[in-house]
Amino acid sequence: MPWSAKSFFQRLYTSISDGGPIDIWENEVRSGDTVYVGMSGGVDSSVTAHLLKSRNLNVEAVFMRNWDTRDERGECPSERDWQDVQKVCRKLDIKCHEVNLVKEYWNTVFSIALDEYAKGRTPNPDLLCNKEIKFGVLLSEIQRRLGPRDWFATGHYARSMRIGREAALFRGVDRRKDQSYYLAAVSSGALDRVIFPLGSLIKTDDVRRIARDASLHNADKEESMGICFVGERRRFDQFLAEYLPQTPGDIVAHDGRHLGRHQGLFSRTIGQTAGISGWQDKWYIYAKETATNRMYAVQNSKTSLIAAFDNAQFGVAPGQYLVVYDGDHCLGSAVIS
Repeated sequence: MPWSAKSFFQRLYTSISDGGPIDIWENEVRSGDTVYVGMSGGVDSSVTAHLLKSRNLNVEAVFMRNWDTRDERGECPSERDWQDVQKVCRKLDIKCHEVNLVKEYWNTVFSIALDEYAKGRTPNPDLLCNKEIKFGVLLSEIQRRLGPRDWFATGHYARSMRIGREAALFRGVDRRKDQSYYLAAVSSGALDRVIFPLGSLIKTDDVRRIARDASLHNADKEESMGICFVGERRRFDQFLAEYLPQTPGDIVAHDGRHLGRHQGLFSRTIGQTAGISGWQDKWYIYAKETATNRMYAVQNSKTSLIAAFDNAQFGVAPGQYLVVYDGDHCLGSAVIS
C-alpha cells in the first residue's frame, strides 16, 4: 500500500501523552455522579441502567423515538420498546424521558441511506445513527445539562478508555458481541463523557444472568435485528421497496451469461447470495451496474473485490465502512467508495 492506514489514523493521537489506556467507567465514575443512560427497551440497556443504579449513581433514562410508522403487522415497534423502557424504569425507580428525534433521523440517516441504496451502494444506517443521532443530536442535548460529574451511558459492548487526556474507543471484551465497529465514526470529543458499563461483560454469561437476578421482565427478550431504531423487519428488501421504486433487472455472470432476475439494485448487497435457484452451488453478488441495472454474480464466495488489502476480503461494498484497529484500539473509520 502507498500509505499505512494504521500510521494515518495514529497521527490523530500525536498530542496524546504516553501511558497505557485507562477504562473511564472503572476509574472516573464516582458515587453520586449523574448518568443519563440511553435505553432502547432491550436487555442490554436495561442491565446498563441497573448496574449504574447499583453503583449508587443518580440515573435517568432517555428513550429516543426515531421512527413513527407501523410495520407490516400494523404495529409500531418503537411503541413496544417505549413500554418496555417505562416498565424497567419503574422497576429500578429511575426517571424516564422520551426524546422525539424522528425529523433528525429522517434527515441525517434514513434519507441518506435511501439515496445510497438507490445508487446500488450498501450504506450502514447503524453507524450513521450512532454518529449523527445517539452520539450527535441526543448527546449534544444531554451535554447542555451535563455538570462536571455527569455522564452519558449506553448498552454497547465496547469500552471507552482514556489515553492521556483523550477519550478513545476500544473493543468490548465479548468478541462475539463487540460493537466498536458500529461506534467507529463517533469522534473522540463526543466520547469524553461517555461510558459503556457492559464493555467488560459477556452477554450470555453475565448480562442475561444479571437481568434475571434483578428480576427484569425483559431478561430473555430476543435481540432486535432491525436497523438502528427503525425496528425489526421480516424482509428488509420489502421494507425498502416501500420507499424506493422497484426496477427489476438482470443478474449475470462475469462472462455475460444470464443467471436470473433481481427486484431492484437495493434488493441485494455485495457479498449476499443472489437467490438464484436451480444451481448446485450458490451465486454471490460481487458488483452492481446502475447504468444497465445489472447485478453481477460469482459462485465462489471467496472471489470478491480487493481494496488495498494484503489478502482478498469477502463482501467489500461501496457505502460500507472500513474500520481500522490497533489491537483492541479502534483508530477510526472511512466510507468505502
